[in-house]
Amino acid sequence: MKKMVFLLALFLVPNAWAAVLTVNNASVTSVKVYETPDDSLNVWLFINGQGRIGPNPDNTSVTCELWTHDKTVHSTALAALMSGKKVSVSYVDRGDKSHWCKVRELAISAN
Repeated sequence: MKKMVFLLALFLVPNAWAAVLTVNNASVTSVKVYETPDDSLNVWLFINGQGRIGPNPDNTSVTCELWTHDKTVHSTALAALMSGKKVSVSYVDRGDKSHWCKVRELAISAN
């Protein structure tokens, strides 16, 4: 029964099979917000002074711009930027193996 629940969860969770890369002890140095035609927000995070972080988990020949729509990631990034605290950021390919990647998780480090 546990195996069945686990397998079902893998099919229901987006990006469950996606490769994930994590950068620890990083600084959020800029948060660029763009409004889309449907009035939602796209946020581009700069980490350690760079607009790209690398490599793309599914295509190591390119580095990634880290983008998100997640409001929790937005607010955590702004809190880290304003406080100067270090973060841990996990990211995945957006699905096209290009230089656009999606932030999966952003957490302020305990240090």
